[in-house]
Amino acid sequence: MRYKSDENNKSKSWLKTGAWIFGIALFLFMGLFFLTIWLENKLERMVAEQSDGVYELQLHGLQLSPFIGNLSLDSLSLVPDYERWQQLNSQNKNASPTLLDLQSSDISLNGLNYLAVLLGRDPQLDELLIENPEMLVTMMRKDTTTQGKPLHASVPNRIKGLQIGQVDLDSGKVSFRDDTDTASTIFSVQQFNLTVDDIKLDSQSFHAQDKAYYAARIVFNAEQAAYFTSDGLYKLTADSVSLNTEKRTLQAKQVVFKPTTDPFTLAQTKGEATSHTNLEIPLFALNGVDYPAHSRKGDFIVKHALIQDPSLYVFKDKKNFSNETRRPLPHEIVQNMQTRFLLDTFELNNGFARYEEIVPKAAERGNISLEDIEVSISNFSNIPAHISMENPAVVQITGMIMGKAPASLTSRLPLLNENGYHTLHVEVEAFDPEILNPMIAPTAFVRVESGKISRGSMDAELTNDKATGTLKLIYSNFEIELLSKGTGGEQSFGKEILSEVVNWVAIKESNSGDDGEQPRVGEIDVTHNEKKSIFSYWTNCIIDGFMSIATIK
Repeated sequence: MRYKSDENNKSKSWLKTGAWIFGIALFLFMGLFFLTIWLENKLERMVAEQSDGVYELQLHGLQLSPFIGNLSLDSLSLVPDYERWQQLNSQNKNASPTLLDLQSSDISLNGLNYLAVLLGRDPQLDELLIENPEMLVTMMRKDTTTQGKPLHASVPNRIKGLQIGQVDLDSGKVSFRDDTDTASTIFSVQQFNLTVDDIKLDSQSFHAQDKAYYAARIVFNAEQAAYFTSDGLYKLTADSVSLNTEKRTLQAKQVVFKPTTDPFTLAQTKGEATSHTNLEIPLFALNGVDYPAHSRKGDFIVKHALIQDPSLYVFKDKKNFSNETRRPLPHEIVQNMQTRFLLDTFELNNGFARYEEIVPKAAERGNISLEDIEVSISNFSNIPAHISMENPAVVQITGMIMGKAPASLTSRLPLLNENGYHTLHVEVEAFDPEILNPMIAPTAFVRVESGKISRGSMDAELTNDKATGTLKLIYSNFEIELLSKGTGGEQSFGKEILSEVVNWVAIKESNSGDDGEQPRVGEIDVTHNEKKSIFSYWTNCIIDGFMSIATIK
């Protein structure tokens, strides 16, 4: 009997224990259920209150696991009220300069330290995962309150010191615009993946030599990226963009830079003769990018840049428009840049360029091309410690003029020289000058009838004011025809007579040195036209030297 009584007591004890466990579990479940509902409503109300009605937050499927520090959402919607923002801004209240519209599906926060948050310590999180985020960032006004401040010094106190082990944004989409008008989009990415490792918003991470943008590593991969210039006249696109701060690389593929309108409208909008430029770059790559220096100081330091197989097409309408804007030399542009930069080396391989223009009284466009272009640039910088008169930037270009005439160019540019001083050395090998007729006949109304150039070289020193130097050109049997303007290359009887006079009297048909005389050397003396580009400046030096040799000027 006693044995049965003991068994009954044990059974009752186990039943009581089970009931207590069940009761506690039910209490915790119900408490967690109501806590989740309360937290969801609390977060939505808090966002509305703290934003003063600018934002509406909607959370769906919130699940909370406080014992292991996990929180998840089925979806999130954060929508700004643009009219409410305008009201606050008109009342001179502290309205945020940017607004974010965020839509996302699954969100997971893992390893959240609730105790640290409750005690007011730096919030810590092991992992943040966001699936399919779609973000629209609108610049409502220029931010003048946080300029010059690092991010950790300008964020709200409640997220200062935020530490996250890893952030993953998968299959995201982002757009940036400077107005609520949908047509004002400046930048967009149709799909991107972002991974950020070991990020912490504090001063120590900001200054850490092995971190960039507060993180140990950032990997960004995007597809179908687009950027519009501020005037909306040009669009830059790339099929793919990849960035890795740990490997210090940046790469873009199938890059296209093109106008958004036709040549006439572009020039009309600009109010002057404007280059209608189309550029395609299959591969653009940067290696040795100093991301830590950029994140701390804004410096842009790159070891090597590569452009592979580019093609460039430029057209300029000088018939209906004239150059009105001053075009400074690279020196002035570099010296006025606020960002300190250094590009150790740059190379361009297998390029192609074609330039077309139409001039007053011309019936058709002139064109010239450069094929098989190879470019190398070294020490391109505006940092005084890296560049000087003794250690200038060096630009070297080789190519085939009209695909037939080998040519090379070397320029040494001390970019911090205030007078724009630089040197230019050009060499050409043997070619038939008639290949230049597609350019000079429609634009200069001169056609080369015969001649042979054996070789040539030019050396010049150039400044903001003028260029001086010499041109050596060995040529023979040179004859030209003067063309009537507006005839598309036809020659009137008067021009025919004048051509004979010019060839007989004005132009020296040869400069070969075969008769025991030293070949003539052309003297270059060119005044810089500030309304023309540096390439026009260089071209004018060659033309002036040739006119001196041919005794035309």
